[in-house]
Amino acid sequence: MCLANETPPGGPNTAAVALLLQGGRFLLIKRAEREGDPWSGHVGFPGGHWKPGESLLDTVTREVLEEVGIDLRTAHLMGVMEPDSPMNARDLKVYPFVFELGSVGDIRLGEEVAGYMWVTKSDLVETEWRGRPAFNVMGWIVWGLTYRFIKRAIQCGII
Repeated sequence: MCLANETPPGGPNTAAVALLLQGGRFLLIKRAEREGDPWSGHVGFPGGHWKPGESLLDTVTREVLEEVGIDLRTAHLMGVMEPDSPMNARDLKVYPFVFELGSVGDIRLGEEVAGYMWVTKSDLVETEWRGRPAFNVMGWIVWGLTYRFIKRAIQCGII
């Protein structure tokens, strides 16, 4: 199944990211370089770790607002893709939520984000990075978990 309609409840060792779609393009962010951050400098989707008292929908809504200034409460939630785990945190389940956005105002980057890029499927150039499959997206290398989520989204016709 490509997209589930049920929102996962969240809990310890869960996180949520947002595949934000608008007009045939989707948003990638480049994380800021930060000491002790295992994803420092990586390219991916906005999102982050679940906090007690939140659903995973709450988590992704909070994280996207903090990281890029987009309020998902007015976006159309298309569904949730199957979770996957990053190679450096196998016990962490990351759920990608897929949203279709209406108009997007200015992107306001939070302190955890160094940059962003709206891209289309045609911007994705297959390559290898450190012996692993990856995309080169106008100089940004997308690999690992985000690469796998994008590949799945393409196979499902989401992107």
